[in-house]
Amino acid sequence: MQKINFKDPAQYGSLFQAAPVRNSVPFQWGELYFERREEAAFETLEHSIDGHYLMVKLNPWSIADRRIDGKWQSEVQRRGSVAYVPDGCRHSVRYQKPLGALCFVTLSRGLVDAVADELNQPRFAGQPRFAKDTDPTMLNAVEAMDRELREGNPNGILFAQNYSKLMAAHLVLGYGPARRARPGLQNLPHRKMKWLDDYIDANLAAKITLEELAQQVDLSPYYFTRIFKATAGMAPYQYVLHKRIEFARACLKLDQQSIQDVALACGFSDASQFSRQFTKICQQTPSAYRQTCRTDGPPACTSGD
Repeated sequence: MQKINFKDPAQYGSLFQAAPVRNSVPFQWGELYFERREEAAFETLEHSIDGHYLMVKLNPWSIADRRIDGKWQSEVQRRGSVAYVPDGCRHSVRYQKPLGALCFVTLSRGLVDAVADELNQPRFAGQPRFAKDTDPTMLNAVEAMDRELREGNPNGILFAQNYSKLMAAHLVLGYGPARRARPGLQNLPHRKMKWLDDYIDANLAAKITLEELAQQVDLSPYYFTRIFKATAGMAPYQYVLHKRIEFARACLKLDQQSIQDVALACGFSDASQFSRQFTKICQQTPSAYRQTCRTDGPPACTSGD
């Protein structure tokens, strides 16, 4: 029986008739793999998957027959329906009509086990789930990842690390044995937020990872993500993006650097990616913003995502 690594197209290409609409391979998302797929009717041979596998339906009313670990069930899939196949479990699926739009996600066993340990849970032993019930949390997560890839992954590896931890935690707490009680959330002290602000400001031109931010305040990456959002009102990757745009505005006011130089100084891979994110948040292009600063003084930016 073939074991599929979804990060290697040569391994799973035989399962499908068409390439995915987009996937995370070009952006090297590490222990998280994501793809969006839209395909006609198809049937896979029995295989196993390297990592914990999730299928999340994007559009309603597809019908599939799925076999997990030797057990068959017929599924009437709705928007948000989720199938879950534990790492290494035997799996096959048959769609007799076009499947519409859906997303595949795999999370490495090492990632899920590490998050279970952070949550003070026993080693994760997931229970297979056929795609009958909906899961709004998983649906929201895959739609956010799909948007991120469609826009060229402007938030980089920090985005992937944030969502890999959140999805792994949701898997551990909702797809396995009953969980133990956890202490309530607290906020990061002001001095630690100030320390993080200084660290981010000093490293805006470089790649900033979730692990690096968590290490600055001596927290595990998963717990850091939760407590940071409770404190700042947004996820770490969103916060870093807004810090980059804030610095970009300051650079553009000086009217000396090229747009490309400003983009690189703020940690963006190129001017095109920078321009898209700047326009989304400030409601005008970097060039238009610079021109406005020359004439009327700098306008305020919005608090977009």
